[in-house]
Amino acid sequence: MNADFLHTIKPGIRAMKGYTLVQPVCPIKLNQNECPFDVPVDLKRDILAEAAGRDWGRYPDFVPTAVKAKIGAYNGVAPDGVLIGNGSNELIQATFIATVSKGDRVVLAVPTFTLYGLMSTAMDGELCPVRLRPDLSFDVDRLVAEAGHPGTKLVILCSPNNPTGSFITPDDVARIADATPGLVVVDEAYHEFAGLTNIGLLARYPNLVITRTFSKALGAAGLRIGYLIARPEIAREIEKVKLPYNVNQVSLIAAMRLLDERALIEERVGFIRAERQRVFERLSRTEGVRPFPSVANFILFEVDRDVRQVFHGLIERGVLIRDVSHYPMLDRAMRVTIGLEAENEAFLKALEKVMTQTRS
Repeated sequence: MNADFLHTIKPGIRAMKGYTLVQPVCPIKLNQNECPFDVPVDLKRDILAEAAGRDWGRYPDFVPTAVKAKIGAYNGVAPDGVLIGNGSNELIQATFIATVSKGDRVVLAVPTFTLYGLMSTAMDGELCPVRLRPDLSFDVDRLVAEAGHPGTKLVILCSPNNPTGSFITPDDVARIADATPGLVVVDEAYHEFAGLTNIGLLARYPNLVITRTFSKALGAAGLRIGYLIARPEIAREIEKVKLPYNVNQVSLIAAMRLLDERALIEERVGFIRAERQRVFERLSRTEGVRPFPSVANFILFEVDRDVRQVFHGLIERGVLIRDVSHYPMLDRAMRVTIGLEAENEAFLKALEKVMTQTRS
């Protein structure tokens, strides 16, 4: 039987491009906003030794209460408002599943992380994009107006925003939360690099949800750990559509241990902030390049010539960054992750050569 069953897939899904990534192998990899520092070897050994003592034939705890309590204490919130996910993306997906039905309005500032738009399409939501201002700051007045429409179920704010590095202040998040009948989800994947958080608003705003990850400042992207913080009554509803046993034992053990490394995390964040400033200054002095200020662990920059030519010129010189020129407003833009000093230097020198050798 050779029947075509594609008709069983939702039309909106068939029309989607999906999340894609160009991933050639390069010695210098600065394209995914990863932490340039690995988990220390001795800490890895301790985590694996503890995992080796567990029974791998058994599921992890149905509710990882110890990890929830640790995350709650780390952030100064009650553990019953914490959900743990296989990366924060899984919890963003669960929030969409729990809230968005066909025709429900989903408001987001664009350009931003493409997952939000994909999830809205998958749930048949009505996507209501609000463009950033020309300087890539958030247009808060327009966000407040769009969020206030009846039928708005979700407002998604990425702060610091990926891929622009811009941020929205807690006062402005409060304005949006006051205006909307829906939930306001703030994706704080990069908050450590900015020193800004909206957790203090949770006590005042029952419609606020915050997501975070271990993949950036905590350097554990390969272990896929994320968490969500909300009022307990909201967390309970989202938990209903989260897959059971969604985080493996090794990752749960690692989460417990990594949260004890606050001093190490702060040291690494301090290094990345200093390198971010150095790279920004060098980019500012590079002819044909315009970097945008960033409070994340990456920098968005525009070039005055063909982006694909520059992007592939860097690959030829062993440096992989992210081409984001397909995003709205960013047709001349690329994004580079802040890496180790030697990696950043290799990128800067390669970019200078490419910009010298390509024509505008």
